[in-house]
Amino acid sequence: MSVAVRFSVKELKEYEPGKSVKGAVKLSSNENPLGPSPKALRAVLESVSGEEGELNLSVYPAERDEDELRDEILKYLSGSVRKENVVLGAGVDGVLETLAKIFIEPGDEAVIPVPTFSLYESVVKIAGGVPRFVERERERERGSDFSVPVEDLISACSEKTRLIFLASPNNPTGNCTPEQEVREILDAVPPTAVVVLDEAYAEFAGEEAGAAAGVEAGSSLLGLVKEHENAVVLRTFSKAFGLAGLRVGYGVVPEWLASPYKKVAMPFSVNCLALKAAVAALHDTEHLRKTVALVREERAFLTENLQRLEGFRVFPSQANFVLLDVSPRKSAEVCELLLKNGVVVRDCSSFRAAGDSLVRISVGTREQNEKVVEVLREGKKNES
Repeated sequence: MSVAVRFSVKELKEYEPGKSVKGAVKLSSNENPLGPSPKALRAVLESVSGEEGELNLSVYPAERDEDELRDEILKYLSGSVRKENVVLGAGVDGVLETLAKIFIEPGDEAVIPVPTFSLYESVVKIAGGVPRFVERERERERGSDFSVPVEDLISACSEKTRLIFLASPNNPTGNCTPEQEVREILDAVPPTAVVVLDEAYAEFAGEEAGAAAGVEAGSSLLGLVKEHENAVVLRTFSKAFGLAGLRVGYGVVPEWLASPYKKVAMPFSVNCLALKAAVAALHDTEHLRKTVALVREERAFLTENLQRLEGFRVFPSQANFVLLDVSPRKSAEVCELLLKNGVVVRDCSSFRAAGDSLVRISVGTREQNEKVVEVLREGKKNES
């Protein structure tokens, strides 16, 4: 082929999604174990069928439907931001891609604490930017499990830094970055660097098992957007709301950024069915409470029972998954053992700086989680 592909594209790795194997328990993609809200499913079906159906799939999504979703997001966030602060995208991925297009010129830099979500690196490179990686702390003796080395991160910034990515809770490690540390970063980095706080898993964080949302549980840093012109918070409907297949995400941005965002974002990036489903999902607070309560309860069950298996280390998690260190065994070996027994989990060796002994296990139902523990327990017995 004589047509040249950009160098930054050539050096990219393809995104590796969690495996899906027919007939196996899928605990590889951090999806909702209860599925989507019945109200969301009903809203989609009713909107396209029967006499009451109001959606014509041959027509582009209406602006009023986007406005309705933004209004409902404001209610969900308890009025902590204004409507002008909320922008939509095709999942968090779509919002990330748009932010990279807005801020990254060829040669610009982005700081990324790793291991973390691989798409941060991809969107920066696709835009022609240069990622600067800062390894998260992992030394047991320092009592730090993948925390962000704040001083190292700040030192990695320069006049070329345009974006800084902080996932909290972080994927695949499950830990949150404390508010004081985020404030320290915001106060120290160049004002031309936008700090992107990815809160895709925020609903599962916090202490109150009955809390409906991360905001109510005190796990969100949305308030920083009001205080800092260079802070952005991302949220999604893919995790706690169970709408991963419909691709709906949003960003809470400073008001000055809303106009550039709308200029750069692809028009109609959130389809009409997704808009309807997201609104209905926000109305179903009971389903959200059940999801959050289940995940927190089963996360504790998984953590406690995996910790009992000699030789495994489980990292504390505030997300809907747990991270397991299986060293001296290799993650690929343990993932293969689980797969042979009908359970699909995530081998984290594809995550930059994760090494080859980390396994991420999505929190499932009690039956699914018991199967994970039993397979690993039997595997341990067979070793001895």
